[in-house]
Amino acid sequence: EEIPGPPLDIRLVQAGPRLGWAWGFHTYIGDDSPCDSCEINWLDPEPDRDSSDYEIYIQELQAIEGGEDFFNSSGQTCQINFFRGCYQPPTEEEYKRLRREYNTD
Repeated sequence: EEIPGPPLDIRLVQAGPRLGWAWGFHTYIGDDSPCDSCEINWLDPEPDRDSSDYEIYIQELQAIEGGEDFFNSSGQTCQINFFRGCYQPPTEEEYKRLRREYNTD
């Protein structure tokens, strides 16, 4: 079976006041399923633990890291599942291996 390549794009992500980016793709183009996202590459440091924004940041971060849906800058629902542990796009071989493993689970 031929495994198609992913249509990757870059998305902005926010947890509390903290901004980051993640690349990802929709596993099933054209439906309402969440996009698969890589780990978030943060652009700025965590808020200070004593700041009023820290608790909001931690709650939103834990939801994202726990596999819950989050929204990117385009308003799409995303999850970190398929690409958990990836910070950069996989090579074509790595991607095909991931797809085979993901589809057999």
